[in-house]
Amino acid sequence: MNIPLIFLKNVEIAREHLGLSANDIDNLLNQYHIKYSSLKKKVSIEAAYYISKIFNRIIEDFINDNFHPFELNTVNIETQQYIQHKTTNEKTKVISGFINAYVIIIIKNFPKGSQFINSDIISKLPPILNLETSIDWTSGLLKGLVKNTNTFRKSENDKEPRNRGEAIYELKMEVPEHTIMKAIKKVDAQWLKEFEEKISDGKKRNSI
Repeated sequence: MNIPLIFLKNVEIAREHLGLSANDIDNLLNQYHIKYSSLKKKVSIEAAYYISKIFNRIIEDFINDNFHPFELNTVNIETQQYIQHKTTNEKTKVISGFINAYVIIIIKNFPKGSQFINSDIISKLPPILNLETSIDWTSGLLKGLVKNTNTFRKSENDKEPRNRGEAIYELKMEVPEHTIMKAIKKVDAQWLKEFEEKISDGKKRNSI
């Protein structure tokens, strides 16, 4: 039995099960000055001890031909927090990259000439994106759709008397169908379903 190889093989199974890369393990081991990604066929007792520790296990747990990976709620609390933080950051990057697509979905049924301020749109964006304070109307899917009217309106939440408000934008044309289709492919399907349901419910209430 080649114990170092079995240990490293099972650590790889454990980290992949939790969605951790070799670099992630390096980050978790950084405080111990150990580099997991450089380990190939050999591992010292000290390195094995600290690697096991980040999974809240002992070395012997990884020396098993019938190894089964561990669930997130059983590993070291620091590792749990690292994974949760990593997952949140990844979701943020993905969703932030598609903000224009979400804006398109929100304005896709607006008639030509509709006027609005950024706050009208941002408040309807999904979590994380609805923390934004501005929208770039000159890039990507939004380019050429609106014009700045050079007039201003205050949002309902703006109680500052000296603030003239936000710029009012006007839709120059109805959103083209091909632009809507591109946006639909980029937004989260569950968010889109819930958004469409809210729009439908609003129309029903207005017709009563």
